[in-house]
Amino acid sequence: MLRTTRWVALIALALGFAAPVWGQGSYPQTLYWGAGLIDIPVAWVAPLTGDFAINYSNKLFEPGDPVTTGINYNDETNSHLTMSVSMWGRVEAGVAFFTANPEYGFFGQVLLINEDQMRFREGPERWLPGLAFGVRNVGPFEKIDRFAAGYELIPPEPGSPNYRHIADSVHRGFSTANTIYGVATKSFSLGGLGEAMSSTDLSVTLGYGNGLFEDDGGLDDEYAESSTGGLFGGLKLDIQATPQTLLSLMAEHNAWDLNLGAAVEYRGLRAGAYLTEISAGSAEDNAVGSGVYYNYTKFAFTLGWQSNIFALLRGDFLQGRVAELERQREGMLAEMNTRQERIQTLELEINRLEAQNLLELEQRRVEAEAQLRAEREALERLEERLRMLEQRQPPPRRR
Repeated sequence: MLRTTRWVALIALALGFAAPVWGQGSYPQTLYWGAGLIDIPVAWVAPLTGDFAINYSNKLFEPGDPVTTGINYNDETNSHLTMSVSMWGRVEAGVAFFTANPEYGFFGQVLLINEDQMRFREGPERWLPGLAFGVRNVGPFEKIDRFAAGYELIPPEPGSPNYRHIADSVHRGFSTANTIYGVATKSFSLGGLGEAMSSTDLSVTLGYGNGLFEDDGGLDDEYAESSTGGLFGGLKLDIQATPQTLLSLMAEHNAWDLNLGAAVEYRGLRAGAYLTEISAGSAEDNAVGSGVYYNYTKFAFTLGWQSNIFALLRGDFLQGRVAELERQREGMLAEMNTRQERIQTLELEINRLEAQNLLELEQRRVEAEAQLRAEREALERLEERLRMLEQRQPPPRRR
C-alpha cells in the first residue's frame, strides 16, 4: 500500500511539472508565409494589435538550372520577402513576394483557441492546445510549388506595355491557390526537469493542409519522395540565453520532407539558418529533369524584424505591452505559489500515510508478540500439568 501511494503521488507531481507553466513567447517567420517554424505554420498569433513582422529569406539551389524560368534573380537562389501584421491577438494577415518579377500571394490565419489563455485554468481546459485555421497563396499565381516558384516573365504582346507571367512547363499541373490548413500547437515548460531547464520551453505542432502541403503537380516522387499527403508537424525548443536573447532550435516535416534549423532573436531582430529536405540526398544524385528544384538538401537563411506599429508611433502602446507582460508575470507567480502549496500538501499526505502504515505495522507486531506469549504460557501450563499428572500416577502392581 505504501509503495502504491508513493507512485500515485509521484505521478501527480510529474503531471504538475509537465504542465505549461508559461507559454511560448513568440515564433519566428517561416521561409515563405508568416509566423511558424521553418516552413510550417503554428497555432499562434502575435499578442498585440499592430504587432508586425518583416522577413527576408533566401534558399540556395545548385547551379545549372535547365528550366527556362530562373528562380528569382538567378538560377542559384530563391529569395522571398514577407510582411505581416497582427490584430487583437487573434488574426495575422500578410503578403509574400516570391520574385523580382514581381509575383505575390496573400496569407492569413485566425487563432480560434489561444493556448496562453487556457494554461492558467483548472481542469482539462488547461491542457487544450492552441488551434488555428489559415490560408496561403491567395492571389492570381496558382501554379507555384512549395518553393513559390513556377512562372516565367515573357515580353508583352503587341500593343500592350505589360510583361506576362506564364507558368512554365514544369508547373502547369499545379493548383495551389487558396491553400487551406488547420494546425494545433501545445507548449510546455521544462523547468520541472531541473534548475538548468528553468528557462527552456518545448512546443509541439501538428496540422493538415491541401494545396502547398498536398499538391505535387503530377510529378509524384520526382517532386518529393517523403510526402505525407498533407500532414505536417514539428518541434521547437526555446532557450532563453539572456533576458533579451532567445535561441530556438527547430525540427519539422512540412508534408514533403524533413527540415532542421535554428533561429536567434535579440530585441525583435531575428536571424535563422536552416537545412531543408534532409532525407533527399545530394543534387548530383537527384536533380534530373523536372526535379532540378527538388529532392536534394538545401541551405536557407532568414533575416527579420518584429515590432509594433503603434509602439513606434506612440509610447503608450509600449507601456501597454509592459503592463501585459507584468500581468503575465503576476499570473506565473500565482501559479507557482499554487503549485508549491500542492507539492507541500502531497508531501504531508505521503508522510501521513507513511506514519499510518508504520503505526499499523507496529500494532500488528505487538498483537503477534502477545499471541506468541499467550501460546508459550499455555504450553508451559500444559507441560506443568503433565508433570503433575505423572507424579500422581501410582506404581505398577507386582504379580
